[in-house]
Amino acid sequence: MKTRHSTSLLLVWRVAELEARNLKAPFLEPSHLLLGLCKIVDLDLPALVTKETPDRDAVLEELLRETRRLREVFREAAIDAQHFRRRFRQVLTTGSSVMEARGRLHRTDDAKDAFAEAERTACLGDGTVFPVHLLHALLAAKDPAREKVLKELAIDKRRFTEAAKRAVIPQKDPASAPSSRDKTRWN
Repeated sequence: MKTRHSTSLLLVWRVAELEARNLKAPFLEPSHLLLGLCKIVDLDLPALVTKETPDRDAVLEELLRETRRLREVFREAAIDAQHFRRRFRQVLTTGSSVMEARGRLHRTDDAKDAFAEAERTACLGDGTVFPVHLLHALLAAKDPAREKVLKELAIDKRRFTEAAKRAVIPQKDPASAPSSRDKTRWN
């Protein structure tokens, strides 16, 4: 199945690139992607999508729906995304202004691996990669700086990971499954 990157995922990617540039990073790393995920839940999305944007209503609807999914994951995990984001930025090292890259920042191999894992998870559904897929992939990867901040802020990583997993893995509705009493016996 061919995967497609959603508009909301592309927004996370752009915000992550801004985060990386602010930290004067030469490359886009998984930690910048996590910062981008934590940032988009606080953005004024209707203000970002201009009235001239083709299919504005559909684009805005997706952005609002997907940021709501992220907010739900943060809420289930009892995480204040803004507080986590600000502390995480402080822990990440700032690069040298001499290393400022021009043009688009290239992803590191670890960032590419996170996207590949998000794409694999998205294939369990319709193949469209959304921000929650990326969040799930990032939480599965090693990141000592993230672990340090999670521990410092007393955030249960297991709870965070489980909330992200529930958001991406299609759940079977137990109410829709036929009960054993409803099954007809065939001879």
